[in-house]
Amino acid sequence: MSIPLIFLKNVEIACKYLGLSETDLDNLLKQYNVKYSSLKKRVSLEVAYYISKIFNRVIEDFITENFQPFALNTISIETQEYIKHNSTIKKTKKITNNINAYVVIIIKNFPKGTQFINSTITHKLPPDLNLETSIDWTSGILKGLVKNTKTFMKPENDTTQKSPGEAIYELKKEVPELVISKAIKKVDAHWLKEFEEKNKKK
Repeated sequence: MSIPLIFLKNVEIACKYLGLSETDLDNLLKQYNVKYSSLKKRVSLEVAYYISKIFNRVIEDFITENFQPFALNTISIETQEYIKHNSTIKKTKKITNNINAYVVIIIKNFPKGTQFINSTITHKLPPDLNLETSIDWTSGILKGLVKNTKTFMKPENDTTQKSPGEAIYELKKEVPELVISKAIKKVDAHWLKEFEEKNKKK
């Protein structure tokens, strides 16, 4: 992937994480006479500088294959204030029903070989999805990530004597960055931010 594409891809991830739409970025860049929404696959050094500036970063921070979104309190004060009062995504907040994408975010930092049952994942899903009890590990972006160990474990709240418990799954490999990137684009930005903040506190 070319450097301009890597830069733009990571800007998109940062925006998604912070709850900024293309319109929001256009508004923040107006002072520099730059329009983010008109960029396609090319970006000049000058424009890249201004985009980086509104995140309180330098261009090099966005040129990496292992990009990690920035915490809200580390970006420029002006952008923080804009997010709090003007973000268009806040006004149209919508959680998609793409459970697989949320599952990827939840397991993205699991080491290879981690074993778990579905209930350890599902209770971390967004409120309107966390009543789900099953995850289809054989489809979409989850395909090939885990294997069924053919063994079982009971959740702590399962007191049923006859039940063998839930199937134990094992992560066959660390979740690829490309899969994580796809998932970030599909999940709700505010849920993602809250989830990452909770994980940092642990």
